[in-house]
Amino acid sequence: MQMVLRFSVVGLGMMSIIYEAASQENCDDDGACKASSAIGDAEEASSSIALNLLSKKDVTEEIEIGPEDSSVIEGNSVQNGMKQKASVGDGLEKVAETSIVNTASKHCRTALFGSECYKRVVWVQRVGIMEQPEWYPNLLATSSFEKVQKELHNKKEGHCDAPCAEEMDPSVVSGPNPKPETPIKLDSEHPFPEICNSAVPTDTDAIPAAAEMAQQDPKQATSALWTLPESDLDRCFDALVAKKAVDPEDRKYRRNWCWVGLKEFGCHKNIADRLGWAEMQRLSLAAGVTSNATYHPIQKPQVCDKRVFGGMTDWSQSAWSRARSWFGQHVNVYVLSLATGTMRRTSIRTVLEKLRIPFQFVDGVDMRKPDALETAKREGLVPTNYNVEKAQAEAYKPSNGMGAEGSIMGTIGCASGHFRAQNRGFEDSKDITLVFEDDVAPEADFIPRLWRLVREDLPCDWQIVSLYSRCAFGTCVSPHLTRVRPDVNEPAWRCRHGVNWGWQGVAYRTTEIQNLQRVWKPAIFNEMTPRCLDLDVALASVSDRVRFYAVPSSQSPGFLKEMGLGSARWSINTNDTHYIP
Repeated sequence: MQMVLRFSVVGLGMMSIIYEAASQENCDDDGACKASSAIGDAEEASSSIALNLLSKKDVTEEIEIGPEDSSVIEGNSVQNGMKQKASVGDGLEKVAETSIVNTASKHCRTALFGSECYKRVVWVQRVGIMEQPEWYPNLLATSSFEKVQKELHNKKEGHCDAPCAEEMDPSVVSGPNPKPETPIKLDSEHPFPEICNSAVPTDTDAIPAAAEMAQQDPKQATSALWTLPESDLDRCFDALVAKKAVDPEDRKYRRNWCWVGLKEFGCHKNIADRLGWAEMQRLSLAAGVTSNATYHPIQKPQVCDKRVFGGMTDWSQSAWSRARSWFGQHVNVYVLSLATGTMRRTSIRTVLEKLRIPFQFVDGVDMRKPDALETAKREGLVPTNYNVEKAQAEAYKPSNGMGAEGSIMGTIGCASGHFRAQNRGFEDSKDITLVFEDDVAPEADFIPRLWRLVREDLPCDWQIVSLYSRCAFGTCVSPHLTRVRPDVNEPAWRCRHGVNWGWQGVAYRTTEIQNLQRVWKPAIFNEMTPRCLDLDVALASVSDRVRFYAVPSSQSPGFLKEMGLGSARWSINTNDTHYIP
């Protein structure tokens, strides 16, 4: 298959797109073919270019793609000889052209969501590789979806066809955002340029600028508040009651029940899948628990809420070298893990050493120990006046619906452990503090992905970035980032719960850690809002007061994957036996 994308850009306010494809990929045995999705459709490409052309400065980048460290890039199909060239200008017509040659078999078919093969691939990625490694000797925790599917196809397991080539991230076709020519003054208003891109507008300006580039009207942006007729809300509530998702007496809480249905049956029940909100709404509609009214939990979804934006990049040797140098200079990595988590520590140590990512373990806070709470209070991780009994009683009230979640002690310990890891990073004082939980596997090219994200996508007002945000809620500000916003569809007394889940991999701007905690801790340790004990939920609820960005989990493979080792927090709360120590 050969595919050519040609993008013609005229000035700053005009954009014309020519999308050309000649494909023999995804052909059935009878000769019927579908166009490849390896690059994405024209809408995806146009939105990515729009956000990469937010400056009038001319920029041209040409990258010769060659072989890369095969011990690290295991599973990625490097396409030798591929060239990328991007050029944009002020008032001048420039052309950016990318040619990609795919030598995949014309009979390839990457497994679709919900198919038997898809389910088997996800199981192997999250569980099989960890629990039965002897079954899959050719796979690693960093193996891509396509690599796993190919192995299953070869083993004749899961009724898997041969997969197509991994999707390429289309946002790279226009090159990085330009850097300013004049040096940035190093002060509180102009941060060190290696940890952000000052050419990227901050969130208050980014969406109007992107809309202008894509010839869209920013006034047409969908409101974050989903307003529906009472009849729709009643119908959604009745459907949720019928499915035993809520109790009949819950109607008095007057929540947006169609939004509850969309989150529960679209996202929460498919939490391990890389789905965008459009697909999640289709799933919840099929379950009969939401409205068919148009709603975008991520505003401007065409900019970043697409699987393809987490796709592959064929990094050059030069890019790898620069990325590793940058990572070593600016990033400290910490893995939060209970001291008793022997298998989990062995697992993540193996992965990080394979990727040549230096790290330190930070002991989590195990609230099963008799003196753990008092120790956490003395260490400043939990406020000294926090009343656990009062918070637990509030959690058990029907309005909060946390009775099935058992004790809150595991959740308190989880929050305490993360604050401990943050404090360690603040003391060690590199520019970026990166904290992993011990049940993740970063992607094989995690280092250059982070290097690109920070230096090209991140606005200079950032304080924190979640690298894997499920049920993301906010606004796309670049092809790889959302600006997190509070979910105004949920009441504050529930901590606006149910979106922006995921704390498996988080990057902190080290100098901002204490400022974050001043806003964050009061939200978490409020006895009257126990739903806020979840770190991710609490920070999202106050995201109008902090600069919180996130990579939506719809992007695949993105930055990392979660392994199926169970949750230490949940295990402590419920005495769950599925937790792997």
